[in-house]
Amino acid sequence: MLGRETAIQRVEWSADGWPRIAGGIPAEQVAAPALPPHPVPAPPERDDFDGDALGPQWSTLRRPAGPDWLDLSARPSHLRIRGGQSPRGLRSPSLVARRAGSVHCSLETSVDFRPTDVRQLAGVTAYYDTRNWHFAYISRDDRGRRILAVLTSDDGERVPAASLLLPDGGPVGLRVELDGSYCRFGHRTADGAWHDAGPALNATILSDEYAGEKQPTDGRDASPAFTGAFLGLWVQDIGAEGVYADFDHAVYRDH
Repeated sequence: MLGRETAIQRVEWSADGWPRIAGGIPAEQVAAPALPPHPVPAPPERDDFDGDALGPQWSTLRRPAGPDWLDLSARPSHLRIRGGQSPRGLRSPSLVARRAGSVHCSLETSVDFRPTDVRQLAGVTAYYDTRNWHFAYISRDDRGRRILAVLTSDDGERVPAASLLLPDGGPVGLRVELDGSYCRFGHRTADGAWHDAGPALNATILSDEYAGEKQPTDGRDASPAFTGAFLGLWVQDIGAEGVYADFDHAVYRDH
């Protein structure tokens, strides 16, 4: 689920300016170069969204992190995400995510979201690509009740995994966790306790091997998969009604 792996090889610069592997054949083992340590500071676990821009640990999907859909100033110490396309949309999704740095990791947040109908969703996701993800989201059901639901997409086939009623109004604590081959969602109740938001889901669908091994049935060519999984904040406004969600903080941990 961690995407590309890094390899080091000794290279030589040829006369025409191209780097080439020494001897022309990659080595299976390479002696470590004698270089001084150069540690890179780890990104902070907790982001309270107090800055003027998102930190470099965050990624967005298919569009830049611009003021047309992201706002760090409208509500102090919150990230406001305006809803984007549905999961099938390939142009303007509203996803802000961090790469999974371990097969055992989690992301938790508190989201203030007040949907008015079933086409408005906001929550947390374990995301690989458009066809492979898990999503726990706040929305409304057909009877107008506020709910927390879990939806999974396995190679494009979307299957509801859980649904429970929420009180109207107020922020909701949400958590997504990768635990080896399992993905779990949780929610925090008013007493501060965390509870499961549904069953353990198959996290292996978020891997390079799974996403890249199937030939598409819609005429597209098979494409290599190497991006790795993300944990993130996802808001959908399928009816394009201008809804948004305010995220108070985000805490990412490798376990």
